[in-house]
Amino acid sequence: MHHTREIPRDGWADYLTLVSTVERDHWVRVEAAAPDLGEQTVAGRLPLVDISLAEKGSAEGVIEVTVGRPGEEITHRILEPAHLYAAESDSGEIECIDIQGSDQMKTLIFFEPMSLPEEVMMPEAMMPGM
Repeated sequence: MHHTREIPRDGWADYLTLVSTVERDHWVRVEAAAPDLGEQTVAGRLPLVDISLAEKGSAEGVIEVTVGRPGEEITHRILEPAHLYAAESDSGEIECIDIQGSDQMKTLIFFEPMSLPEEVMMPEAMMPGM
């Protein structure tokens, strides 16, 4: 069982910084959906590098999600975020972040704990279920 709560816009930067710190040792799967594109997998089961909100410059307001291994990072940008929701387990663990854009784009970031330390070192093609 889990519950979902909306994160107030003025708390996005702090919340995303906290998530980046706490969830750094978790696998992340990123999916995007839009009415004209359907659902697309952006990144499947990769280590979280960073989730952040640009607070200055020309990218102000953009949320960036970076996953992957050193030298092989993938960054997904949400250009017009309008709402940010967090689905959490009863114990408070983050299961999913749902970012809905004003452009009808929706980004889902799913979190999964790493079960074995060697999974970080194992090539993706050799991982069970890949």
